[in-house]
Amino acid sequence: MANQGLFSAAKSMKSVKLKFRIPYFTEWGQSLLVCGSEPTLGSWNVKKGLLLSPVHQDDQLIWTATISVPCQFSCGYRYYVVDDAKNVLRWEMGNERWLSIPHLLPEGHTLELHDLWQTGADALLFRSAFKDVIFCKNSTFNIDRPEAILHDELVQQGSILVRFKICCPNVQEGTSVYVIGSSTKLGNWKVQDGLKLHYTGEYIWEAYCEMPWRGCGVAVPMFSVRSEDDIGVGEFLDLKLLVDWAVESGFHLVQLLPINDTSVHRMWWDSYPYSSLSVFALHPLYLRLQALSKNLPEDVKSEIRNAKERLDGKVDSPIF
Repeated sequence: MANQGLFSAAKSMKSVKLKFRIPYFTEWGQSLLVCGSEPTLGSWNVKKGLLLSPVHQDDQLIWTATISVPCQFSCGYRYYVVDDAKNVLRWEMGNERWLSIPHLLPEGHTLELHDLWQTGADALLFRSAFKDVIFCKNSTFNIDRPEAILHDELVQQGSILVRFKICCPNVQEGTSVYVIGSSTKLGNWKVQDGLKLHYTGEYIWEAYCEMPWRGCGVAVPMFSVRSEDDIGVGEFLDLKLLVDWAVESGFHLVQLLPINDTSVHRMWWDSYPYSSLSVFALHPLYLRLQALSKNLPEDVKSEIRNAKERLDGKVDSPIF
């Protein structure tokens, strides 16, 4: 079972953020909760644990929650399936999870845990029959702390630090565990150039790797950001709804196609998205007049209502 941690830059604050993320399909009326050894996570009292929120990503149901914790925070934790009253319906098997925020993680950064639900099969390898008999020959591995490898990568802009962590008990002496992938940092699928993992005890192998940050998003023209309050086309205040939807959908970016004021030729082609004018300016068409003043004359309010009824769903836009 792999457990991936992502470190991403954020603005300075007195603490660091800890984000839990785990894919798990529940039934109606069920929720996922994380409970741990520290008061922040309920001190092993599930009723005081941290509820996670679900979001669909492709064909998965992803549960997430973010909290602020002190720097160098550490605790044990476990995931539970609960009902609306936080009564435990089931819990994951296997050993208690353990997290320890690296001491080199600066204030204002985020530790994101990508976990997978532990099943009964994950716990078998930690039984005494395996630990003390079958795999006991592997106990001679030197315990290493990959955290010591962390330098100043965390403060570099535009990158994240990924922690790879895997339970791999049946490793023979004189061999190593590597992770390879399509990235140059992971060897371009060549084992000899891959990332070597370090043994940290209890069959756990870990390594850190700096990666360029990547995120998905949505690009949309302003006139397509429609809501029930606009007049024929999207308005700037509708961006609040778009951002909320993007967050719930797991997007990281919202990009608007260039929008500009028609102030050169005073014709529609000034709104051409590749015009140099579109770099900075904003078109007043997307302002919401009702939000500009609470003292609009009644005849103006009436004109707005009539225009809304007339134009709703019936506006044609030029195709560039």
